Amino acid sequence: MKRDKQENKKKFRPLRYIAVGGTFILVIILVLCLNSVINKQIAEKESKLLTLQNEIEIQEMQNAELDKVLNYSDEEYLEYVLSKAHDDLGYIRQGERVFEIVSGN
Repeated sequence: MKRDKQENKKKFRPLRYIAVGGTFILVIILVLCLNSVINKQIAEKESKLLTLQNEIEIQEMQNAELDKVLNYSDEEYLEYVLSKAHDDLGYIRQGERVFEIVSGN
């Protein structure tokens, strides 16, 4: 009886090793897939961060320009407003001529 128990303990169990090895390989594949997904998310977030940093830089430049405008005299402020209306809004100054280009198809 003791001998049978000893023989059972010493038996080579290949299915157990195959199961453990297969589980180990599956865990490694899962970790590699998750690593790939995480790296993709990191790249997307870094791209978004760069875009936001550029937007912040543009906004800071606009804020600096507006800070300068706050210190303008009345004449400088009037010129600033007129130039903004002309350049940004397309208003026409007195005495200007407007030509509309019509292209034929």
